[in-house]
Amino acid sequence: MAKDILLNESNEPVILNGDFRIGESELQEVALILQLRQGELKSDPILGVNMQHFIKSRESKTAIERKVKLHLERDNKRYDDVIKKINIKSDG
Repeated sequence: MAKDILLNESNEPVILNGDFRIGESELQEVALILQLRQGELKSDPILGVNMQHFIKSRESKTAIERKVKLHLERDNKRYDDVIKKINIKSDG
């Protein structure tokens, strides 16, 4: 389980009683990877799905999933594990 500084919906750090709030961050990290455009992350300029690009595109679901899987793997995350966690969170 990955723990890191938690971010709010505006991607700003959550501060509680003057300290950064720390917690389970894997899904947060996935969300950031999906939002990033390639070149925005200095430590890994190739990482970034840029999901906004696909909103009006004609890319197939398969092509989008392939790109998401590739970028998640760059950050040592398994697509199937992430999907399970998202499904658990949405059920609960």
